[in-house]
Amino acid sequence: MMFGRLLLACVCLTPVDPVQATYRLVQVAEEAHFAETFDSDPLDRRWVQSKAVKATNAEALKYDGQWVVEEPAAAMYPGNRALVMKSSGRHHAIAAYLHTPFSFIHTPLCLQYEVRFGRDVECSGAYIKLLTQTHLLRLSQFSESTPYSVMFGPDKCGTSHRLHLIVRVTDSSNGRNQEIHAPQPADDLTVYFTDRQPHLYTLQLYQDSRYEIFIDQSLISQGRLLTDEVQYTESPDSQPESPVSGLGAGSVAALGLELWSLSGEVMFDNFLLTDDLKLAERWTQDTWGRKQPGLLERLLIATNSLPWLWGVYVFTVGLPIILFISYMWPDKRFGPPDQDYYYKKYDEPQPDRQPERDQPDRQPASDQPDRQPERDQPDRPTSLSDYGAVSREGARRRETRKVQRKSDLEVENERHSLTSLKTNRP
Repeated sequence: MMFGRLLLACVCLTPVDPVQATYRLVQVAEEAHFAETFDSDPLDRRWVQSKAVKATNAEALKYDGQWVVEEPAAAMYPGNRALVMKSSGRHHAIAAYLHTPFSFIHTPLCLQYEVRFGRDVECSGAYIKLLTQTHLLRLSQFSESTPYSVMFGPDKCGTSHRLHLIVRVTDSSNGRNQEIHAPQPADDLTVYFTDRQPHLYTLQLYQDSRYEIFIDQSLISQGRLLTDEVQYTESPDSQPESPVSGLGAGSVAALGLELWSLSGEVMFDNFLLTDDLKLAERWTQDTWGRKQPGLLERLLIATNSLPWLWGVYVFTVGLPIILFISYMWPDKRFGPPDQDYYYKKYDEPQPDRQPERDQPDRQPASDQPDRQPERDQPDRPTSLSDYGAVSREGARRRETRKVQRKSDLEVENERHSLTSLKTNRP
């Protein structure tokens, strides 16, 4: 028992300090439609910050928020950089062209990236837009009115924690556009906005309108977009008149982040867009998987939001240790061997011991009275049958003495008879 408690205390009280490890650059998958780690190239090599201006002032930038590429403040892997939306209370917009355009004839579409909220989030979006391929697309003029085919990612405002999936499709029967909104996941998403840890968001979208959404590789939502359960909203440029007969989303030429943040310090990393699920699996292991904490650290991190897990850990760790000790050393006894509880009922018989206060005082041999030698003592019975024989013999002796005994009257009569006989003799 003591050993189990000591081991549990050592495990639970051991400080979990982040151990820095050398970060190995991830090889960008050329076969992917888009892949970005932000570890090597400067930001302006590939990404374009929007220069769109406000409608009311042609000289004022509409998106004046700052974007930087930097390492997190508590970087466990030096050299692992990420894109950070820095400014508080500002609009931000940045975009990049795909390596090769994506068409929805390729299935499935797999989009994933990491998000980390570095401050307490009051109101901030972290969703991504897949921009529709058109001859009018200019990334330097990227804004909220730029057409997109898919919008996906987390968003928070007030007490609402949401995960968006919106697909813009074209009705093949009349050529009109509409937006399809997937239902919100049933799970509570609060922890992903508040724990200040990076989380991996993954969307898998199929041509038959099926979709699957994962957070940290755990499935949290799935379904079909073209059903009565999804929400249909009209696009700004058209009014739908009939149901959609197929996922007719437009081809994708670029991806972008068009966001407003009240808190800032939102980190983005490891973007991937591909139609190869095997490639996505390898990318995940090389990026997200390498940065995950060990089992012990994950267990300790979980107690921050679920303190009752400590009870589960104590029971889970302590009980097997106790059972193991009881099985391996069943005869093991604890405590001083001179105590009564040390012995078990299946041990060899032990003599009764009286406490010293209850034992009579012993006199020295010289002070003890002399005992009569055994030969001077009457014979004593040595068995139960001897006791019976002695009792019968004593009874016969007493009976004999009783028979031989005469009364005083008989003795007087005999004496008188003798006297008469002597007197009557001649």
